[in-house]
Amino acid sequence: MRPTVLWVNPSFADYRVPFYRALSERLRGQFHLVYSENRVEPRCVKKIQAALGSHAHGLSDEKCLTLGNRNSHFSCSSLSIPYPSGLNRLLSTIKADVVIAEGFFQWTPWALLHARRLRVPLLIAYERTAHTERNCPRWRKLYRKWISRFTSAFLVNGSLCREYLIQSLGVNPDIITEGIMAADSEELSSGVQELRSGNASPTQGITWLYVGRLIELKGIHQLLNAWQEHMERFPHDKLIIVGDGPERAKLEAMNTPATEFRGPVDYDHIHKYYAQADVFIIPTLEDNWSLVVPEAMACGLPIACSCYNGCHPELVKDGLNGKVFDPLSRDSILDTLAYFHSASLPAMSQASCEIVELYSPYRCAHRACDGILKTIIK
Repeated sequence: MRPTVLWVNPSFADYRVPFYRALSERLRGQFHLVYSENRVEPRCVKKIQAALGSHAHGLSDEKCLTLGNRNSHFSCSSLSIPYPSGLNRLLSTIKADVVIAEGFFQWTPWALLHARRLRVPLLIAYERTAHTERNCPRWRKLYRKWISRFTSAFLVNGSLCREYLIQSLGVNPDIITEGIMAADSEELSSGVQELRSGNASPTQGITWLYVGRLIELKGIHQLLNAWQEHMERFPHDKLIIVGDGPERAKLEAMNTPATEFRGPVDYDHIHKYYAQADVFIIPTLEDNWSLVVPEAMACGLPIACSCYNGCHPELVKDGLNGKVFDPLSRDSILDTLAYFHSASLPAMSQASCEIVELYSPYRCAHRACDGILKTIIK
């Protein structure tokens, strides 16, 4: 008999659905997900309901108070205090052997209360790193240490998150399971393969692709500032920027050459842009674990990745499937852009596919299930 697992996650995107489906299969259907219908996109609600059926529990009534700088997207610049009306009542209807909360705050206090009420282990799925939490106030760190006292295990993305939990919060390394963040690799790669079949390889220039929000945090300004100089040396290159955000008008006004802003694209159509690209670039100034990186890798793209992206130790191997750079250094950006012109892109493409296979929804669900079962065996 598999344990009944309840995952309390107020917000998730498309990429999480295949992982939850795979985890449910590993648990032989004994998996429940509670989420906020106010935060999850309607298309994702349909997908998770199709994947989990009656075990997907959406909460429709939630209010939220935001304190601090609402316009900043950097970590610890604001505090959102949720009031999910009816959450406690909804949780009380689900009898679980294990409760998993997403992060330390948001709905975690309710998840902790439910786990204590049932006298079952509480696990926390966590993704922050020392870099993203460099401005974390002392009271927040103390709160996290307090919650950790009631936590039986942690499920984390990668090594940088593991280091943060151990070094900053004093978490026992024996209760941490790594490698539970997956991209929707199968759907994206199959869509790209269909579009690429029969297409000729480019003979001149590299088509670079960025996918993400157009906000200060993502480092697009730094990339475009260096792009002008790069184009003087490599005039046949092209940069495609997919996404939207408050910085879009400023970025477009920079009038950088051979740069195309495609605006927001529905997730179900994003594979069309991966299919057009030769290299994926992410100049972020702060990210826990950018899902666009494994998405691009699953589509066979080499990766130019910021050193401030928490996923780079596991996913981006210098010289094998890409290059790690510092977006705050103009020379580092220029050296990286030039590097791919002398690299074997087909070999890097193959390496990306092989590396990301270790982070498929099935593999990540397998590791998560192992971490869950350890708490039951104890």
